[in-house]
Amino acid sequence: MTAARLLACVLALGALGFYAGPHRALEADEGELAEIAAVIAGRDVTIACPGTLATLTKVSAQDGSVEFSPHGRPADEAKLSSGTCSRLRSILHGEIAGLGCLASAGDCPEEVREAAVAVNVLSHEAWHLAGERDEAVTQCYALQTNADTALRLGASPEDARAVAAFVFGDVQPALPPEYRTSECHDGGPLDLHPERTAWP
Repeated sequence: MTAARLLACVLALGALGFYAGPHRALEADEGELAEIAAVIAGRDVTIACPGTLATLTKVSAQDGSVEFSPHGRPADEAKLSSGTCSRLRSILHGEIAGLGCLASAGDCPEEVREAAVAVNVLSHEAWHLAGERDEAVTQCYALQTNADTALRLGASPEDARAVAAFVFGDVQPALPPEYRTSECHDGGPLDLHPERTAWP
């Protein structure tokens, strides 16, 4: 084997290793996110995050999406944007510190606020996977399950409550009209747990 061929083989193996390691880690994290979404969906589902190459080349205008058939059946997979996946994976690995600051009136770092939004995206898409198509209803259900989603991602109970409160108080009012409904309130028609006094 010539020196040029040997060098080419070494470079190819190095590139393969550079790709395979992150790919395996991504697959493992997708599996964990899918298990969290499945709790809401009530069935086995998958979560798809952009791979290394897609992350570098593709820009998504959506934080997440679930396709529905013409008959209204949801797909088994939710596709999340690179940013959403990155933030959720950071929470999974304990790399987002200070989620509790969301409960205070002070400013939180941008990465913390974006992490809270990512939690909501996962909850929201999981409700789509459960079969709910209406965006306002889906978002109302997501608001009520964000704390549980944050807990399953590894947040403490206090931080999980802070995430849910931040999304409800700061993020929800700024969403487009199609994501809001007057029926989404404590004791309202979309209250998942009318027996509870806490909201959301």
